[in-house]
Amino acid sequence: MNETHLDIIIPVYDEHADVVARTVSEIRTALQGREGVHIIVVDDGSREECGLSGLASDPGLTLVRHAVNRGYGMALKTGILTGSAPWVAIIDADGTYPPGDLPRLLAELPGHDMVVGIRVGEVREIPWLRRMPKWVLNQLASYMAGVPIRDLNSGMRIFSRSLALRFWGLLPAGFSFTSTLTMGSTMGGYRVAEVPIDYFKRVGSSSIHPTRDTVRFLRIILRLGGLFAPRRVFTPIAVLLLFAGLSKGFFRDYLGTGSVGNVAVVLMIAGLQVWLMGFLADLVVASRMLGPGRPNE
Repeated sequence: MNETHLDIIIPVYDEHADVVARTVSEIRTALQGREGVHIIVVDDGSREECGLSGLASDPGLTLVRHAVNRGYGMALKTGILTGSAPWVAIIDADGTYPPGDLPRLLAELPGHDMVVGIRVGEVREIPWLRRMPKWVLNQLASYMAGVPIRDLNSGMRIFSRSLALRFWGLLPAGFSFTSTLTMGSTMGGYRVAEVPIDYFKRVGSSSIHPTRDTVRFLRIILRLGGLFAPRRVFTPIAVLLLFAGLSKGFFRDYLGTGSVGNVAVVLMIAGLQVWLMGFLADLVVASRMLGPGRPNE
Protein backbone atom coordinates (compact mmCIF):
# COMPACT_ATOMS: atom_id res chain seq x y z
CA MET A 1 0.00 0.00 0.00
CA ASN A 2 3.02 2.32 -0.34
CA GLU A 3 1.45 4.02 -3.34
CA THR A 4 -1.83 4.82 -1.57
CA HIS A 5 -2.61 8.51 -1.91
CA LEU A 6 -4.00 9.73 1.36
CA ASP A 7 -5.48 12.94 2.76
CA ILE A 8 -5.03 13.15 6.53
CA ILE A 9 -7.57 15.51 8.08
CA ILE A 10 -6.97 16.99 11.52
CA PRO A 11 -9.99 18.90 12.87
CA VAL A 12 -8.98 21.51 15.42
CA TYR A 13 -11.09 23.55 17.80
CA ASP A 14 -9.32 25.48 20.56
CA GLU A 15 -6.44 22.98 20.68
CA HIS A 16 -3.09 24.66 21.31
CA ALA A 17 -0.68 24.99 18.41
CA ASP A 18 2.05 22.97 20.12
CA VAL A 19 -0.29 19.97 20.50
CA VAL A 20 -1.35 20.24 16.87
CA ALA A 21 2.29 20.58 15.77
CA ARG A 22 3.21 17.49 17.79
CA THR A 23 0.41 15.53 16.13
CA VAL A 24 1.59 16.63 12.68
CA SER A 25 5.18 15.72 13.55
CA GLU A 26 4.19 12.25 14.76
CA ILE A 27 2.15 11.67 11.60
CA ARG A 28 5.14 12.58 9.44
CA THR A 29 7.40 10.29 11.43
CA ALA A 30 4.95 7.40 11.18
CA LEU A 31 4.49 7.83 7.42
CA GLN A 32 8.04 8.82 6.54
CA GLY A 33 8.95 7.74 3.03
CA ARG A 34 5.35 7.23 1.94
CA GLU A 35 4.40 9.27 -1.11
CA GLY A 36 1.05 10.89 -1.82
CA VAL A 37 0.30 11.95 1.76
CA HIS A 38 -1.38 15.34 2.21
CA ILE A 39 -2.02 16.73 5.71
CA ILE A 40 -5.00 19.07 6.05
CA VAL A 41 -5.58 20.96 9.29
CA VAL A 42 -9.08 22.42 9.61
CA ASP A 43 -9.33 25.18 12.22
CA ASP A 44 -12.99 25.17 13.20
CA GLY A 45 -13.17 28.74 14.50
CA SER A 46 -10.57 28.49 17.28
CA ARG A 47 -9.73 31.49 19.42
CA GLU A 48 -6.75 33.61 18.39
CA GLU A 49 -4.84 32.81 21.58
CA CYS A 50 -4.52 29.20 20.49
CA GLY A 51 -1.78 30.36 18.10
CA LEU A 52 -2.78 28.28 15.09
CA SER A 53 -1.87 31.02 12.62
CA GLY A 54 1.71 29.83 12.65
CA LEU A 55 0.68 26.61 10.95
CA ALA A 56 -0.02 28.55 7.76
CA SER A 57 3.73 28.89 7.20
CA ASP A 58 4.27 25.12 7.23
CA PRO A 59 4.80 24.15 3.57
CA GLY A 60 4.01 20.50 4.29
CA LEU A 61 0.36 20.99 5.17
CA THR A 62 -2.75 22.88 4.18
CA LEU A 63 -4.49 25.02 6.81
CA VAL A 64 -8.18 25.72 6.25
CA ARG A 65 -10.05 28.02 8.62
CA HIS A 66 -13.70 28.45 9.51
CA ALA A 67 -14.61 31.99 10.54
CA VAL A 68 -16.87 30.55 13.27
CA ASN A 69 -17.23 27.20 14.95
CA ARG A 70 -19.34 24.99 12.68
CA GLY A 71 -18.93 21.61 14.35
CA TYR A 72 -16.66 18.56 14.24
CA GLY A 73 -18.48 16.94 11.33
CA MET A 74 -18.45 20.12 9.28
CA ALA A 75 -14.70 20.46 9.86
CA LEU A 76 -14.21 16.95 8.50
CA LYS A 77 -16.42 17.71 5.51
CA THR A 78 -14.38 20.82 4.76
CA GLY A 79 -11.21 18.75 4.91
CA ILE A 80 -12.63 16.10 2.60
CA LEU A 81 -13.67 18.73 0.05
CA THR A 82 -10.27 20.43 0.32
CA GLY A 83 -8.38 17.26 -0.53
CA SER A 84 -8.60 15.02 -3.56
CA ALA A 85 -6.95 11.71 -2.62
CA PRO A 86 -9.01 8.53 -2.98
CA TRP A 87 -8.42 7.70 0.70
CA VAL A 88 -9.09 9.88 3.74
CA ALA A 89 -7.70 9.49 7.25
CA ILE A 90 -8.98 11.44 10.24
CA ILE A 91 -7.32 11.92 13.63
CA ASP A 92 -7.83 14.34 16.49
CA ALA A 93 -5.17 16.81 17.62
CA ASP A 94 -5.71 16.49 21.37
CA GLY A 95 -3.15 13.77 22.10
CA THR A 96 -5.73 10.99 22.54
CA TYR A 97 -5.05 8.95 19.39
CA PRO A 98 -1.64 7.47 18.46
CA PRO A 99 -0.48 8.73 15.03
CA GLY A 100 2.16 6.01 15.09
CA ASP A 101 -0.57 3.43 14.45
CA LEU A 102 -1.57 4.89 11.09
CA PRO A 103 0.66 2.39 9.20
CA ARG A 104 -1.21 -0.45 10.94
CA LEU A 105 -4.52 0.94 9.70
CA LEU A 106 -3.09 1.41 6.21
CA ALA A 107 -1.95 -2.21 6.18
CA GLU A 108 -5.58 -3.34 6.57
CA LEU A 109 -6.91 -1.26 3.65
CA PRO A 110 -6.69 -3.89 0.88
CA GLY A 111 -10.15 -5.36 0.45
CA HIS A 112 -11.87 -2.86 2.75
CA ASP A 113 -13.78 0.39 2.38
CA MET A 114 -12.97 1.63 5.88
CA VAL A 115 -10.54 0.73 8.67
CA VAL A 116 -11.43 1.90 12.17
CA GLY A 117 -8.99 2.24 15.05
CA ILE A 118 -10.98 0.78 17.96
CA ARG A 119 -10.02 1.95 21.45
CA VAL A 120 -9.45 -1.43 23.12
CA GLY A 121 -5.65 -1.38 23.43
CA GLU A 122 -3.61 -1.68 26.61
CA VAL A 123 -4.06 2.05 27.27
CA ARG A 124 -7.71 3.13 27.54
CA GLU A 125 -7.92 6.45 29.34
CA ILE A 126 -11.61 6.98 28.65
CA PRO A 127 -13.31 8.93 31.48
CA TRP A 128 -15.49 6.69 33.63
CA LEU A 129 -18.44 9.04 33.15
CA ARG A 130 -18.41 8.23 29.44
CA ARG A 131 -17.74 4.47 29.58
CA MET A 132 -21.27 3.28 30.38
CA PRO A 133 -23.00 5.50 27.76
CA LYS A 134 -20.42 4.36 25.18
CA TRP A 135 -21.07 0.71 26.03
CA VAL A 136 -24.85 1.16 25.73
CA LEU A 137 -24.46 2.96 22.40
CA ASN A 138 -22.16 0.25 21.04
CA GLN A 139 -24.64 -2.47 22.09
CA LEU A 140 -27.59 -0.67 20.50
CA ALA A 141 -25.60 0.00 17.33
CA SER A 142 -24.56 -3.67 17.17
CA TYR A 143 -28.20 -4.75 17.47
CA MET A 144 -29.29 -2.39 14.72
CA ALA A 145 -26.44 -3.40 12.41
CA GLY A 146 -26.78 -7.11 13.09
CA VAL A 147 -23.02 -7.43 13.65
CA PRO A 148 -20.77 -6.45 16.59
CA ILE A 149 -19.63 -2.82 16.56
CA ARG A 150 -16.88 -2.41 19.14
CA ASP A 151 -16.24 1.32 18.76
CA LEU A 152 -19.04 3.31 17.21
CA ASN A 153 -17.48 6.77 17.20
CA SER A 154 -13.72 6.35 17.08
CA GLY A 155 -12.07 9.51 15.75
CA MET A 156 -9.14 7.67 14.15
CA ARG A 157 -9.98 5.84 10.94
CA ILE A 158 -9.24 5.61 7.22
CA PHE A 159 -12.00 5.41 4.62
CA SER A 160 -12.43 5.82 0.91
CA ARG A 161 -13.53 9.19 -0.44
CA SER A 162 -16.30 7.46 -2.39
CA LEU A 163 -17.67 6.03 0.86
CA ALA A 164 -17.91 9.49 2.44
CA LEU A 165 -19.60 10.88 -0.66
CA ARG A 166 -22.06 7.96 -0.69
CA PHE A 167 -23.37 9.01 2.74
CA TRP A 168 -22.65 12.73 2.39
CA GLY A 169 -26.23 13.85 2.89
CA LEU A 170 -26.53 11.82 6.10
CA LEU A 171 -23.26 12.93 7.68
CA PRO A 172 -24.07 15.56 10.33
CA ALA A 173 -22.15 18.68 11.33
CA GLY A 174 -21.58 17.56 14.91
CA PHE A 175 -19.73 14.81 16.77
CA SER A 176 -22.04 12.10 15.42
CA PHE A 177 -20.26 12.26 12.04
CA THR A 178 -18.16 9.19 12.89
CA SER A 179 -21.12 7.30 14.40
CA THR A 180 -23.15 7.90 11.25
CA LEU A 181 -20.29 6.79 9.00
CA THR A 182 -19.81 3.61 11.05
CA MET A 183 -23.50 2.71 11.07
CA GLY A 184 -24.06 3.59 7.42
CA SER A 185 -21.03 1.63 6.23
CA THR A 186 -21.77 -1.45 8.32
CA MET A 187 -25.49 -1.59 7.62
CA GLY A 188 -25.03 -0.61 3.97
CA GLY A 189 -22.95 -3.71 3.25
CA TYR A 190 -19.54 -2.04 2.97
CA ARG A 191 -16.36 -3.76 4.11
CA VAL A 192 -15.20 -2.45 7.48
CA ALA A 193 -12.09 -3.62 9.35
CA GLU A 194 -11.12 -2.91 12.96
CA VAL A 195 -7.61 -2.39 14.35
CA PRO A 196 -7.08 -2.17 18.14
CA ILE A 197 -5.35 1.05 19.23
CA ASP A 198 -4.49 2.78 22.49
CA TYR A 199 -6.40 5.82 23.71
CA PHE A 200 -4.69 8.43 25.89
CA LYS A 201 -5.90 11.18 28.17
CA ARG A 202 -6.63 14.29 26.12
CA VAL A 203 -4.66 17.49 26.39
CA GLY A 204 -7.03 20.27 27.44
CA SER A 205 -10.77 20.12 28.04
CA SER A 206 -13.27 18.26 25.87
CA SER A 207 -16.10 20.03 24.08
CA ILE A 208 -18.27 16.89 24.20
CA HIS A 209 -21.38 17.24 26.37
CA PRO A 210 -22.02 13.72 27.85
CA THR A 211 -25.81 13.99 28.20
CA ARG A 212 -26.62 16.04 25.11
CA ASP A 213 -24.31 14.16 22.77
CA THR A 214 -25.38 10.74 24.10
CA VAL A 215 -29.01 11.60 23.31
CA ARG A 216 -27.88 12.81 19.88
CA PHE A 217 -26.01 9.54 19.23
CA LEU A 218 -29.10 7.56 20.24
CA ARG A 219 -31.20 9.54 17.78
CA ILE A 220 -28.67 8.93 15.01
CA ILE A 221 -28.61 5.18 15.70
CA LEU A 222 -32.41 4.94 15.59
CA ARG A 223 -32.58 7.01 12.42
CA LEU A 224 -30.01 4.87 10.64
CA GLY A 225 -31.66 1.73 11.95
CA GLY A 226 -34.89 2.89 10.35
CA LEU A 227 -33.08 3.69 7.13
CA PHE A 228 -31.15 0.42 6.72
CA ALA A 229 -32.86 -2.17 8.98
CA PRO A 230 -36.36 -0.92 9.85
CA ARG A 231 -37.58 -4.27 11.18
CA ARG A 232 -35.00 -4.03 13.97
CA VAL A 233 -36.62 -0.76 15.02
CA PHE A 234 -40.27 -1.73 14.61
CA THR A 235 -40.21 -5.35 15.83
CA PRO A 236 -39.38 -4.69 19.53
CA ILE A 237 -42.15 -2.06 19.67
CA ALA A 238 -44.60 -4.46 18.01
CA VAL A 239 -43.68 -7.29 20.38
CA LEU A 240 -44.08 -5.01 23.40
CA LEU A 241 -47.54 -3.89 22.27
CA LEU A 242 -48.66 -7.44 21.47
CA PHE A 243 -47.35 -8.74 24.79
CA ALA A 244 -49.11 -5.95 26.69
CA GLY A 245 -52.35 -6.60 24.81
CA LEU A 246 -52.25 -10.37 25.26
CA SER A 247 -51.31 -10.08 28.93
CA LYS A 248 -54.10 -7.65 29.71
CA GLY A 249 -56.60 -9.51 27.57
CA PHE A 250 -55.93 -12.87 29.23
CA PHE A 251 -54.89 -12.18 32.83
CA ARG A 252 -56.87 -8.99 33.56
CA ASP A 253 -59.88 -9.36 31.28
CA TYR A 254 -60.60 -12.98 30.38
CA LEU A 255 -59.69 -14.53 33.74
CA GLY A 256 -61.54 -11.77 35.55
CA THR A 257 -64.66 -11.20 33.48
CA GLY A 258 -64.66 -13.93 30.87
CA SER A 259 -64.24 -11.48 27.97
CA VAL A 260 -61.48 -9.42 26.36
CA GLY A 261 -61.64 -5.66 26.86
CA ASN A 262 -61.30 -2.94 24.24
CA VAL A 263 -57.92 -1.73 25.51
CA ALA A 264 -56.38 -5.19 25.08
CA VAL A 265 -57.78 -5.46 21.55
CA VAL A 266 -56.45 -2.01 20.63
CA LEU A 267 -52.99 -2.91 21.96
CA MET A 268 -52.88 -6.14 19.97
CA ILE A 269 -54.06 -4.45 16.77
CA ALA A 270 -51.52 -1.66 17.27
CA GLY A 271 -48.76 -4.26 17.71
CA LEU A 272 -49.80 -6.00 14.50
CA GLN A 273 -49.91 -2.70 12.62
CA VAL A 274 -46.45 -1.69 13.85
CA TRP A 275 -45.06 -5.08 12.79
CA LEU A 276 -46.62 -4.69 9.33
CA MET A 277 -45.14 -1.18 9.03
CA GLY A 278 -41.70 -2.62 9.77
CA PHE A 279 -42.24 -5.42 7.26
CA LEU A 280 -43.26 -2.97 4.52
CA ALA A 281 -40.38 -0.63 5.34
CA ASP A 282 -37.99 -3.58 5.12
CA LEU A 283 -39.31 -4.40 1.66
CA VAL A 284 -38.71 -0.81 0.56
CA VAL A 285 -35.12 -0.95 1.84
CA ALA A 286 -34.53 -4.31 0.12
CA SER A 287 -35.82 -3.01 -3.21
CA ARG A 288 -33.59 0.06 -2.91
CA MET A 289 -30.50 -2.05 -2.16
CA LEU A 290 -31.16 -4.14 -5.28
CA GLY A 291 -30.91 -1.03 -7.45
CA PRO A 292 -27.78 0.37 -9.14
CA GLY A 293 -24.87 1.53 -7.06
CA ARG A 294 -24.85 -1.31 -4.57
CA PRO A 295 -21.40 -1.67 -2.94
CA ASN A 296 -18.95 -4.43 -3.78
CA GLU A 297 -20.49 -5.34 -7.12
